[in-house]
Amino acid sequence: MKKFSIFALLICALSFNACAQWYLFPGKKKQQQTEKPTESMTAFRDSLLKQEAQAQQDSLALADSLGAETAAREDVYMLDIPDVIHIGLALPLQASAQKPSENFLDFYSGALLALRELGSAGVKANLQVYDCADDKTAIPQSLIDENDVIIGPVSYEELENSAALCTGKVLISPLEPKATALAAAGPVVQAPSGWNAQVDELVRWIREDLPIGDVLYVVRDSTALIQDGQSAYFIEQLQARGIRYQSVLSATEIPFKKGQKARVAIASERDNFVTTVVRSMSIEGARNNDVILYGTSRMRMNGIAQTDLHNTEAHLTLSYFIDYDDPAVRSFILAYRALFQGEPGSFAFQGYDTTHYFVTMCSKYGRQWHKKLAEYGEKGLQADFRFSEEPARINQAARRVIYNSDLTSERR
Repeated sequence: MKKFSIFALLICALSFNACAQWYLFPGKKKQQQTEKPTESMTAFRDSLLKQEAQAQQDSLALADSLGAETAAREDVYMLDIPDVIHIGLALPLQASAQKPSENFLDFYSGALLALRELGSAGVKANLQVYDCADDKTAIPQSLIDENDVIIGPVSYEELENSAALCTGKVLISPLEPKATALAAAGPVVQAPSGWNAQVDELVRWIREDLPIGDVLYVVRDSTALIQDGQSAYFIEQLQARGIRYQSVLSATEIPFKKGQKARVAIASERDNFVTTVVRSMSIEGARNNDVILYGTSRMRMNGIAQTDLHNTEAHLTLSYFIDYDDPAVRSFILAYRALFQGEPGSFAFQGYDTTHYFVTMCSKYGRQWHKKLAEYGEKGLQADFRFSEEPARINQAARRVIYNSDLTSERR
């Protein structure tokens, strides 16, 4: 039997601003006669002048009306800003289990810290938490109807089933990458950016970086036909943006020269192939050959050592990256330690970023905030938010990160 989980201890420890809780004139002919106009001609002329004046007035009135209508359409968002923003958070907390989910309790903790910060800025919020640990169908209709911002549920199946209950509301997918398909077709907002956003940002970065006259070497997998997926999309985007590239079948075909940057990318769907190429590139980098390897988050998969990324001066576009030198990140860590007596994990940062962005959207644009996503972007602690008109409701933000040869990493 489902029930709402109230975390009284945590909520009491926080301040949510008193709640735990966004245009006939046919063109006159030149007069041929010199005689004086008759009275009827004068009257006709005056009539035409009156018609012209009335037409101009009507035109101005129409313009004013259209302008007012446009302004009203914009103001409707501002008029629907709630005094108190109601937030529904559906997570598989497993609160009644002997061992609750540490990851989702961490997400919840990050959400609480975001609400505390927004409360300090004057945003009043009320948080309703629903534990959907054992539910694979849909969240309660009341959780949708009663809240302005609904974060969750987490799984694809639950999102799909719950979306069918939404009328004028949207669900925020906080973690599931596959939910991009739901966001493209239904009332779902995809908070995590997907691999296509990473590839788009990577191609923009390569175009900015690649010196005039230089070529990008693309190591392609000869054992597989590239027909879809990231590799095909990557090649398609290189061609669309007119970036010069040369295909090779292995790292040994690249003419490495000391003092000259060899810029390389990998196009393959096979993890083993990617890992092997990265390792070969790393050896070349360790030999003092200048190498820059471009890639996405796939470069951080199992089998690729951190040192290989540094040896190749990897330039990666990532959906998630925490810069621990960022003062905001440090402040978050200190606040988390003070309240929860532990260290925040990735889920805590995601809970904070997701809650902070979408509650801010509601505070700025009201209950129809999901129609204004393209109007506002935000940089979070580990993830950024940038939406466009098309595709709508799918986050397009990706972070640029460089792995330096001195074993440091930096965000660009």
